[in-house]
Amino acid sequence: MKRINIRKAEGPDKVSGRTLKLCADQLAGVFLDIFNLSLQLATVPVSLKTSIIVPVPKKSAVTCLNDYRPVALTPVIMKCFERIVLKHIKDIIPAGLDQYQFAYRENRSTEDAVSIALHTALTHLQLPNTYIRMLFVDFSSAFNTVILDKLILKLHNLGLPSVNLEPSSS
Repeated sequence: MKRINIRKAEGPDKVSGRTLKLCADQLAGVFLDIFNLSLQLATVPVSLKTSIIVPVPKKSAVTCLNDYRPVALTPVIMKCFERIVLKHIKDIIPAGLDQYQFAYRENRSTEDAVSIALHTALTHLQLPNTYIRMLFVDFSSAFNTVILDKLILKLHNLGLPSVNLEPSSS
């Protein structure tokens, strides 16, 4: 909680990052109990799942609704919980996952993906009578279409412990 960015916008609970950071010593035990119970029951309290969607302009001259991108403001404490769960998942998932997985991996970026693709293509093109085909796909909104049952199965196959609960619809 002491690593909370106090400049982040508060969520629907109206609790600022500054308040949580200043009161971290007093609140840490309470939230630890809530987080542990949440993990044990495999459910997140509804108050932590609530978000406010704010339209943010993609460019300075807005002419239509598509010129906005939606930003979800979630409770700051939920971001702490997400960080804890993400670290736990990263610790469990095997290190040798896929060398070409760049998203959500430490020390990996889109620049790394482009560099490797370019290096591979140029190396291949040095061979006589060769050509390459590349397809770049933008999956920036793909998370909204994730099939939760399949995600849970894949995480279980990677060694993440599972519980016998149906995924919630939220």
